Amino acid sequence: MTNKGIRNLRPLTTEEVARLQSQGCSAEQWEQVLVSEEFTTDHIFRCRFKGRVEIGARVTIKDIGSYIANYTIANDARIVNVGVLEVDGRCTFGNGVEVATINENGGRSVKIYDTLTAQTAYVWALYRHRPAAIAAIDALAEAHTRSVASTIGYVGEGAVVSDCKIIRGVNIGPAAKVVGVSILSNGTILSSEVSPSVVGVDVKMYDFICCEGCHVDNSTLLHRCFVGQSVVVENLTASDSLMFAGSHLENCEACSIFAGPFTVSHHSSSLLIAGLFSFFNAGSGTNQSNHLFRTGAVHQGIHLRGTKFGSDAYTMLPCRNGAFTVIVGRHRNHADTDDFPYSYLVEKEGASHLMPGRNLMSYGTVRDLAKWATRDKRKGHKRDNINFEECNPYVGVRFGRAISILQQLLAADSPDEMNWGRMKITRRAVAQGLELYRAALNKYVGTILTEGAGEQTAGEAVCGRGHWIDCAGQFMPMAEMERILAALEEGTITSAEALSEEFARLKLHYQAYAYDWALGMVADVVGHEPTQEDLARAIALGESGAARLKGITDADRLRDFDEVSQVGYGVDSLEEADRLADFNAVRGVE
Repeated sequence: MTNKGIRNLRPLTTEEVARLQSQGCSAEQWEQVLVSEEFTTDHIFRCRFKGRVEIGARVTIKDIGSYIANYTIANDARIVNVGVLEVDGRCTFGNGVEVATINENGGRSVKIYDTLTAQTAYVWALYRHRPAAIAAIDALAEAHTRSVASTIGYVGEGAVVSDCKIIRGVNIGPAAKVVGVSILSNGTILSSEVSPSVVGVDVKMYDFICCEGCHVDNSTLLHRCFVGQSVVVENLTASDSLMFAGSHLENCEACSIFAGPFTVSHHSSSLLIAGLFSFFNAGSGTNQSNHLFRTGAVHQGIHLRGTKFGSDAYTMLPCRNGAFTVIVGRHRNHADTDDFPYSYLVEKEGASHLMPGRNLMSYGTVRDLAKWATRDKRKGHKRDNINFEECNPYVGVRFGRAISILQQLLAADSPDEMNWGRMKITRRAVAQGLELYRAALNKYVGTILTEGAGEQTAGEAVCGRGHWIDCAGQFMPMAEMERILAALEEGTITSAEALSEEFARLKLHYQAYAYDWALGMVADVVGHEPTQEDLARAIALGESGAARLKGITDADRLRDFDEVSQVGYGVDSLEEADRLADFNAVRGVE
């Protein structure tokens, strides 16, 4: 956010200076206080001005404890009962601050800036094996940081800043509400009329960027953090962390995390540390260890889309939890379940037991997949690219890998309980997982084919075949990521905005890429480019697989309405009918 300034500034008149002085105001140099043509002194009381101060129309300034120094205060802004509001020297307003995300000891640091996206940050943090591309991103961010540096801060149009103690080197966007904070230092609060940001009581933030629609409140303490669009943080203590769109972190601690879209933790006993998270849910007591007392806190956790930790779940890092994995118990064997999406990882007698595909049977997963899109509260320009599609090539590719591995395990002359990748799997779980994954893969391919290729730009061919990745909430073919990395290395992407536009283009054409992937999956089965008859058969198989999985999850949902679930309803009645009526009133009819 750059300081837009105020048009047609003029010096104060002699009469205006006299009136302000009579209202308890003073200035080191009145000639440095410049105002708009529509300025009036009607709502300016008890304030000392230092350095250059620019004031717009209909501005209210009252009861400033120390002074306002080096700020532009736009039309209709309101600044009341503030200790100090100042910029002291050249300031970058949180831009360029280095955040040691994912690895607490560094090595994956991202320099935050006010147009940073989840996708750019993902590449920056995780593609360190491409040093030329990383150097290029760093240079783009440095150029942006230089462009926003200034000796003058900004309080945007219609912003409210009240009952605050210390605000130093902070840009505050239009319509923002900054109320009751203790200290804000070196930061930016992006905001707009359609998506106002709120920063509230006893908040302390140092070296930060907050994006439009965020809500930061209730004694939150942040050091070197990025708070994305519509992110909610309350009573959070965090350092060196990136929190992207729709995340909600409350009453917990975070250290060196990359919180991809819709990362959620609500419990005071939970710690998120040194990891990548996305569409994540932390149960009460969630915990991780990021060092093994040898080389320090250098280990990391990769918790892929939809990972969920049960109450008191624990993992010793490093580890990698595959998409939609449910973690139950305590795990010290550094499991990697990326090849087995929708699994349960359960502790039994100190060992990690894998139940491949078991989460495909849970109605809770169906509910999760439906709720995320409805919880996207961003308005206006949505900076992070997010795919909400349940049936997607990213998970579909992993279904294929899981099927291949499980087929090999079943074909081998192995015992009823076997070891795989530091985990134990029973033959029964392998057989059940194979059945679930086949149904799910058929469902994914059939659904994507049914949805079609969408609209494509004339003459623009797309290839969605091969490996797919989830780039901080955005699905894309790995080949397209390689293309972007090459463009960075070759210098053909020349600005941070141009890099964001590359990811936005991929998001726009996602459906075409996904459709081509599904065509490729059918081609692999039939041995040639599919005919209309081949596609019709694939769609029919998809419908059958979807019906099979829906029957399982519907049955799981009905368990939530059984007699055990009704315990505690109709608490004072002796009548069965009253208990059922109370349950139905609260929970709804099945």
